[in-house]
Amino acid sequence: LSDDDRSLLKNERTFEAESLKDRIVEVHSDYDSEPVRLKENRLWVDKRTRPSCKYAPVLVAKGQNENAIKSMRLIKENRIELCRNLKSDGAVDDHDWYSFTRGTNKANELPQSSKYSTNTEPLVVLSGGSAKKIRTELEKDFSLAWHPENLRGEPVYLLVHRLDFENYSKALKEALNKYENLHLIGWDGGELTGFGAARAAALSFAHSLPYNPERILMLDQDVVQTEATRHTNPLVKKNIEDTHNKTGKDVVAYGVGYPTRQTVPRPFSSLPQPKTEDYNSPAQQFVSIKAPFLSKGNRGLYPEYMVSGGEDMLMGRLLGLSKDKKNTVLLENPIVKKELLGEADTNNDYWNKARVETLKNLFDIENSIQVDFDGSIMTLNELMHYFVDNNWIASHPSPESYNVASSIVERIILRFHSEE
Repeated sequence: LSDDDRSLLKNERTFEAESLKDRIVEVHSDYDSEPVRLKENRLWVDKRTRPSCKYAPVLVAKGQNENAIKSMRLIKENRIELCRNLKSDGAVDDHDWYSFTRGTNKANELPQSSKYSTNTEPLVVLSGGSAKKIRTELEKDFSLAWHPENLRGEPVYLLVHRLDFENYSKALKEALNKYENLHLIGWDGGELTGFGAARAAALSFAHSLPYNPERILMLDQDVVQTEATRHTNPLVKKNIEDTHNKTGKDVVAYGVGYPTRQTVPRPFSSLPQPKTEDYNSPAQQFVSIKAPFLSKGNRGLYPEYMVSGGEDMLMGRLLGLSKDKKNTVLLENPIVKKELLGEADTNNDYWNKARVETLKNLFDIENSIQVDFDGSIMTLNELMHYFVDNNWIASHPSPESYNVASSIVERIILRFHSEE
């Protein structure tokens, strides 16, 4: 690492909620308007079924009245403004929300435009807190869809938060030197973290590539290589391109994604076809995205203000990917994810500190949101205490309750885009 990069990595930011409040001049924090009607999500309440709907603690009622819809709009607008105030220091517009740290190993230097062309289809892999597990996986076998051995020389960019960068750089030193097409990238969104920010950062990074690729592949770190979704399979490639052309959409998924990890088949084996109801799944986990990745006045496809999940669902709604309860951009195969083996990272400051501070900063402003929960009017803060009283969460305030509260706000945002 360069001296500048080492200085960046050692510079621990202080995440103070008060400083965020001081910077908010446009955001309304009283939310004194028509309550949004909610009810419990029984699948989430039951901890045995919670993994299948972990981002949906509540169900937001359909058919909200006009004043409630105005409240939902205000909730969304305020969340966006809150996230603007958490963005990178010195950002002057929506294209400048993210900065990047790049590996400096000679074998890991970023490719110049002369090495690749616009026809190159780079892979961008989102990862976090799994440096040692990734090292184990890369050494163990070639089951991961993005393993450099499964590619044909196209670059794969492993995108991690800046707080994870040093861990990954040390753990993957041998792999980064062994595979010239494997590159480690650290993203930084200031005090803004979360799932939406990570995906938005990935597109911002793709926009910065010097060879201007016409298309990228975005994958989660645990996606498994199967013959039906193998991107180097000529038939799969043709199906992806045809779906882009037929639907006119900039996002196409290599298959149907599922919220839980499945039993891992051996690479290239066949799996049962998804069920009819599965095709209402969002485009996620393994997707093809066409350029332009950013454009004037557009931060990209993924809403970074969806901090705690649901960014894929909102992206799909904003782009109109579903028709008659079927997502038209999903290829008809399952995307398989595996449980990564190996030792977990013990000093995961991104997940355990930075993410929690983002959620706390949001809650400190959003806690006064008024909701109608099963007929009882209360604030979001009071609702979290209600969740504790019913043993749905362990305590409040806590990292868990901040995450649940943020997920509720994001469920309201998703419903707003169905009601407006």
